[in-house]
Amino acid sequence: MSPTAQIRGRLAPVLARAKEWKHIVLLAIIILAFIAQPLASDQSLIASTLHDALLTIALLLALEVVFESRFDRIIAFATGAVTIASKWLRYFLPDYGGAALAVAHDGALALFFGFAVIAILRNIIRRRTIRADDVVGSACGYLLAGGAWAALYSVVDRLVPGSFSISSSLTMQLDGWNSRHALFDYFSLVTLTTIGYGDVSPIRAPAVSLAWMEAVFGQFYIAVVVAQLVAVRLMQTPRRSDSDPH
Repeated sequence: MSPTAQIRGRLAPVLARAKEWKHIVLLAIIILAFIAQPLASDQSLIASTLHDALLTIALLLALEVVFESRFDRIIAFATGAVTIASKWLRYFLPDYGGAALAVAHDGALALFFGFAVIAILRNIIRRRTIRADDVVGSACGYLLAGGAWAALYSVVDRLVPGSFSISSSLTMQLDGWNSRHALFDYFSLVTLTTIGYGDVSPIRAPAVSLAWMEAVFGQFYIAVVVAQLVAVRLMQTPRRSDSDPH
C-alpha cells in the first residue's frame, strides 16, 4: 500500500467523525465571528485581518457543510466568491470606490447567507431522522438569517442614508468597516428575536419593511423548525404496544 493510501486510511475515520458533527464546527465558527467582529478594531490591521480570516473560513465551511446539490453549490460559490473577493480587496485597493465595494460585499453576503438558510430549512423538512447535529444545524440557520438581514440593512443604509435612527453613542460605528457590520448584526439579531431595544430603529423605507419582515421570519423559523424536529422525533420514538407494562 502506498504512503498516500495509508494516510487516507488513517484520516478516513477522523474525516467521517468531523462530517458527522459538521454543524457543531460551523456553529462554533459563526459564534466566534459574531463575538470577534465588535472587537476587530478598524484601526488595528491585525485584529481586522484576523476577523476577516475567520469569516472567510466560516463562508468556506458553510459552502462545504450546508449545500449538497451541484446547483446549490454553484450559486453558493458565486455569491461566496464575490463576498470573499470584495472583503480582501479593500486591503489592497483602499481608495477604490469604498462604498461601491462595501455594497457589493454586503449584497453578496446577504445572498449567500439567505440561500444557506433556505438550504438548511429544506434539509430539515426533508429529514426522516433527526440527530443532535441536525438540531445544531437549525441554530446555524437562525444565526445565518440574522447575518443575512444585517448585510441587507448595511446596503440599505448606504443607498438610502438616514434609513435608521441610531443612538448618538453608536453613530461613530458607522464609520468603520467592522464596527458598521457589528452594529447591524446587533440590530438584526435583536429584531430577529423581537427584543427591540430601541437604540437602533428603522425610520424610512425600505428599512422599515425589512425590519418587520425579519421579525415575522424569526417567529416563523422557530415555529417551523421546532414543529418539524418534534414531529420527526416522535416518529423515531418506538411506540409501546397495549400489552406493554406501565
